[in-house]
Amino acid sequence: MRLARADDAPAVCRLLRRVARRWVMPDQPPEAVEALEQSLSTRAIRQRMEADLRFHLAFAAGALVGVASVRNDSHIVHLFVGTRYQGRGVARKLWDRLRKDCERRAGTHVFTLNAAEGAIPVYQCFGFEVDHDPARLRGKVVAVPMIYRGAGSAQCKSWPDKASRTDVSAAGESTRTASRPRQAAAR
Repeated sequence: MRLARADDAPAVCRLLRRVARRWVMPDQPPEAVEALEQSLSTRAIRQRMEADLRFHLAFAAGALVGVASVRNDSHIVHLFVGTRYQGRGVARKLWDRLRKDCERRAGTHVFTLNAAEGAIPVYQCFGFEVDHDPARLRGKVVAVPMIYRGAGSAQCKSWPDKASRTDVSAAGESTRTASRPRQAAAR
């Protein structure tokens, strides 16, 4: 795992678009799909890297398999894992890394995100809950606002045990695999 650089934008764009097209866009109205496509272009991703988002990347066997980004050290914009790597602990590792980085950098203990409907159980496993605060702004994309208050991380019994999860190391090597895909997507 590592932080993204501007030259990672094309690979980040490919992964985000592939996952969004599979898991997020089918349930969206046309104007939301258009907004998502524009926000996931290489140019837009590069601009966000340089301006306001901090991207964390996960690799397995040298390939980019997961992306997490955060704005203002508190709002998770993306937490996407390639379909073949879902259910292998990659999203959990990205979340843990992002959370610890934000805690270290800004003392953050409360995080928000807008979850795709199918990703809600994943985020609940991470300790998020649905945020019913009417002050949360809604955009064109249909999503469920969620909040993490830092009070103890929830654990899911239905996830594969540690021995079957993919190891995602700093060098990007994968040493273990699992076969059950999970969706983890946020905007």
